[in-house]
Amino acid sequence: MQIGDHLKSKMRPGRKYAVLGIGSTQRSDDAAGMYFIELLSGMVKRDDVLLVAGSTAPENFTGVIRDFGPDVLFIVDAAHLGLLPGETRIVPASDIGGVSFSTHMLPLTVMLDYLQAELGCEVLFIGIQPASTDYGFCMSDDVRKEAERLAEEFSSALELSDIS
Repeated sequence: MQIGDHLKSKMRPGRKYAVLGIGSTQRSDDAAGMYFIELLSGMVKRDDVLLVAGSTAPENFTGVIRDFGPDVLFIVDAAHLGLLPGETRIVPASDIGGVSFSTHMLPLTVMLDYLQAELGCEVLFIGIQPASTDYGFCMSDDVRKEAERLAEEFSSALELSDIS
């Protein structure tokens, strides 16, 4: 199933969604999750959607997410998935242990376990394969374009959820 189709299948009227972007803006493609949230913030202005720029310490925002009470939490981050740079995959929370992350203060598996237990909502992780997470402020074209495409897919899926 394509990511856009998967997103559309999760979004329905009357539901609340939290979207957490993770990453370091100082480490090249690791900024993908933060860039994605920046883009989506310009596209989506809704009371039923919480957008959170979690940076490298997303655990600092778990209280905000819990208080919002989403039905679905989407987490977007650069992840070493063994794909081509810019390719994106939805990774079930149960499979996160096999995914490599390098810039988080707290291991993502620990945070996901906490969020699932605390929120009682569905948690979906969307990983974007980086070309590089070396220090630098420039994202690769493939990763930048994929973050832009993904933001468009999210925006479109949310619009469709209003008319479903």
